[in-house]
Amino acid sequence: MIAAGVALVAVLILTAYVGNRALTAKKALEEAQGQLTTLRSALGQPDQDLTASYTELQASTARAVEQTDDPVWSVYEHVWWVGPNLTAFRQTAEIVDNLVQDGLGPLTAAASGLSVDSLKPHDGRIDLRPLQKLAPATVEFDDAVQQANTRVEDIDTSRVVTELRGPIEELRGQLREVSPLTRQLRMVVPMLSPMLGGDGTRHYLLMFQNNAEERASGGNPASLAMLVIKNGKITLGRQASSADFPHPYRKPPYTPAGDGNQDWDTIFTDYASSYLTNITMTPDFPSTAKMARAMWRDAYRGPVEGVISFDPVALSYLLEATGPVKLTDGTTIDASNAVSFLLHDVYAKYADAATQDAVFASAARSIFAAIMTGKGDPRNYLDQLKPMIKEQRLKMWSARTDEQNMLMSSPMGTMLPADNDRATVLGVYNNDDATSKMSYFMDEKVAVTIDNCQPTPTYTVAATVINTLPSSQVSSLPEYVRAHQQRIPAGGDRQWVQIYGPVGARLKTVSIDGKPVVWGTSVDYRANTNEAATGVSSRRPAVKGTMYHRPVGVVSITLGPDSKKTVRAVFTGSPEDSTTVQVSHTPKVRDVPVTMAANCQNDR
Repeated sequence: MIAAGVALVAVLILTAYVGNRALTAKKALEEAQGQLTTLRSALGQPDQDLTASYTELQASTARAVEQTDDPVWSVYEHVWWVGPNLTAFRQTAEIVDNLVQDGLGPLTAAASGLSVDSLKPHDGRIDLRPLQKLAPATVEFDDAVQQANTRVEDIDTSRVVTELRGPIEELRGQLREVSPLTRQLRMVVPMLSPMLGGDGTRHYLLMFQNNAEERASGGNPASLAMLVIKNGKITLGRQASSADFPHPYRKPPYTPAGDGNQDWDTIFTDYASSYLTNITMTPDFPSTAKMARAMWRDAYRGPVEGVISFDPVALSYLLEATGPVKLTDGTTIDASNAVSFLLHDVYAKYADAATQDAVFASAARSIFAAIMTGKGDPRNYLDQLKPMIKEQRLKMWSARTDEQNMLMSSPMGTMLPADNDRATVLGVYNNDDATSKMSYFMDEKVAVTIDNCQPTPTYTVAATVINTLPSSQVSSLPEYVRAHQQRIPAGGDRQWVQIYGPVGARLKTVSIDGKPVVWGTSVDYRANTNEAATGVSSRRPAVKGTMYHRPVGVVSITLGPDSKKTVRAVFTGSPEDSTTVQVSHTPKVRDVPVTMAANCQNDR
């Protein structure tokens, strides 16, 4: 009895011992959580020495691990009713401590003394040293996050009490959310210094897409400029307009071909590759960039290491950060009026194209000067980059393979992803075919119906194009804005509508306002052999084909003022398609509302 009593007392003492260590570890992790919040708020702030904050945080997580690294604790991990909780607690403490030491440690050391303002241009130059200092730290940080993400998923919480399971699930959620971001930073940050001329001069061709004359990826790229960057020093070089290039080229300097472009001649013919103003007819930005690069080099020679594209809506976002700028004609533009001025008002104010081009060039120079002289808070620039990238208004291509691979993992690199792994992406794109600026009035809404009740999903895409110009305002339209081709009514517009299905899908049917489309053989009416094809009367036959490993249907529609038309396409997908369905569309003057609905055919 005495021995049993002694044993019971020993168990109680040891249990109290382990319990006390658990409480101490719990308190240390709670302190670490507060210290982490303090450290995160200090990151990027000017004149912040992060060493002291990090030291306190690291001491707290180390103390938590020390409390769980104990022989008695290890024994109690084998006790059936308490063991799973102690094991999960120890594993969590170790994961957090390793993340702090191996990930936050290098990142904090690299970021100490740096701020967002460190990236702000001064006298036309960006200091590359902060980026060079941060680059290796982002790699170590991502390694730590990915390792922590894997380890926390392996924690067995099936027999863990709710009070502990909740924080573990919260940690899992945080790591799942942050791991793609750190992976992206790992790719991006080390490339920033070279892309900003840290290892030699870079030449980037800037392309200004005018949404008033729509193209698939935005608009007519009638205004171009060369951006030269050397060791962070950025200068704006030669500027040019579409009038400076042959139109058309007798022999295009570059025509997309090969894998993914097998039906280029059917879908685009030589319209896209023979005219600078049409190179954005494809949603595939690498193809656009290569055509732009070839045309620029044909005209001006010299290197082009990359192509960057943006539109007036993107410029309006930048003006949110820089504040108003004044143009050479005396006009002041800001975030509220830049879009309307650059896409419509300028045509009413100036009748000739040369003056209009001069205004566009002035806008580019003025905004560039505002950025390079350090106007605005860098945090505001970062905030404005988010909608620019999300809405696919900012695009970039690099001639360097490693940089291009990084860009292709982002909406900046491509409008249509190469597969359906992360999302099943459908494409709806508009190409103005009236040589006008009527796209300023063209709105659109897209409705997608998904039938995934069968092993093979079906996607129905309905794109409704709306001419918002009231009939009462037709007479007041500037001549430069109007469409002047035959068979287009006054105040009307004609455009190609391209609808792409998922990778590997099949195009079943397409209709225009409920009437089935009859397919031709080429959008070039001279090459068309089917006289019954939809659109033949306007010399714009409907065609279908395969581009970028996706089925695509292209139809021509004409809209008078105050009218609308709906193009509806049905695609059959694959059982391997992602259940996440998204729509990529032409970045237009105004937002394009997209609705999704599920509609099982077997429910009818």
